[in-house]
Amino acid sequence: MTTGPIRGRGILEIPGIAVGHAGRFAPDGLTGVTAVLPPPGARVGVDVRGGGPATHETDVIAPGTHSYGADAIVITGGSALGLQSVSGVVRTLAEAGRGFPAPGLTDTVVPLVPAAAIYDLGRGDGPVCPPTDSDGATAARAALRSTHDGAGSTAVRGSLGAGLGARSGMQSMRSSLGSVSIRLPSGYLVAALVVANPFGTIGTPGGTLWAHPLLHSYGFDLPSIGHLPAPPTSTVDATSAKNTTIAIVATNAALDPAQVTRMAAGAQAGIARAIRPSHTLFDGDTVFGIATGEVGLPDDFAASTLDQVTITAAAADALSLAVIDAHVAAASVDDSWGQPPTLSHVAPEFAAAFSALP
Repeated sequence: MTTGPIRGRGILEIPGIAVGHAGRFAPDGLTGVTAVLPPPGARVGVDVRGGGPATHETDVIAPGTHSYGADAIVITGGSALGLQSVSGVVRTLAEAGRGFPAPGLTDTVVPLVPAAAIYDLGRGDGPVCPPTDSDGATAARAALRSTHDGAGSTAVRGSLGAGLGARSGMQSMRSSLGSVSIRLPSGYLVAALVVANPFGTIGTPGGTLWAHPLLHSYGFDLPSIGHLPAPPTSTVDATSAKNTTIAIVATNAALDPAQVTRMAAGAQAGIARAIRPSHTLFDGDTVFGIATGEVGLPDDFAASTLDQVTITAAAADALSLAVIDAHVAAASVDDSWGQPPTLSHVAPEFAAAFSALP
C-alpha cells in the first residue's frame, strides 16, 4: 500500500463518507454550504479553538453525551446567519429516514447535525444572502445521491459549497475548499476536508509557506511562492476581516468518542502550522472528527495508544496540507468580479507543482 499524503479523492478516500454542496458561483453570490455524511455507526467529535465561533449542536457530540454520533456535519458560509441551512439538512435526512430513532414513535427519526460557519458576508457585489434552508436541503440531497452512487461522485476541492467565498490573509487572497488524505503503513487512512478562510496568511515574509518544513519532511520539493498580496495596513480594515477555518478530519480507525475528539483536538495543530496567526479572536476555528471504525486498534494498550498518537499526528499533517490545497484549488475569476487574486495567479509554478501531486 502506498504511504504518505495523497490529494486524490481527499476525504472520500475514507469508505462510507459522502459529501454534497450547494451555492452559486457568481459575482453577486460567493457563499454556500457543504454537508458531509458519515456512515451509520461512525463516531464523531469536535474541538472549537477560535475566539469567534458560530456553531450548532456541537455539545451533543462531546464525550459523555449519549454518543449516538451524527447523521451529517455541516460547514456553511454566512456566519451565524448561515446556520439556518442546517434546518434543510435535518429535514432532508429525516425524509430519507436517517436519524436517531425517536423513542416510542414509529417511523420517526431525529437527525443530529452539528455544524459550524465561516464568515464570508459581503464578499459578492450583491445584497448579503447567507445560505438558506433550501441550500442545506440541496447539499444534503447531493450527499445522499453520492451514497447511492457509491460515495465519491462529489468534488471535495475548489470554489464550491462552503468554500465559495473563502479568503485568507485579511481577505487579501482567495481560498476555497481543500482535501488531502494520508495512508499510514499500519493500514489506517486519515484525511482532512477544510474550508480555509483564515484571518492569518499561509506565507512567510521571505516567500515560503509556514508549512514548508512539513512539505520538506514528506519529500515535496516545490517552487517558492514568492511574496503574497499585502494585507490591509489600516486597523479598521484589518479588524473588519472576520474569518474562520472549519475542518473535518476523518479516519477508518475504530476510535471511541473520546479518542475521535482527541484526534480533532490534535488536528488543530495542522491549522497553526499552516496559518499564522491562527485561532485568533477574529477566527472561530473548529475541527470535527469522524472515525468510521473499519480498522480496529490493537488489543495491547501500549500499541493501541501509539496508534492513536500516529493517527492524530497524521490528521494534523493532512489538515496542514489541505489548507494549502484549498488555496491552490481556488478558482480564478474575471477582474470584473472585483475579487482578490488566487494563489494560482500569485504563484503559478508552485500551484501547478502542488496540483500535480498524486
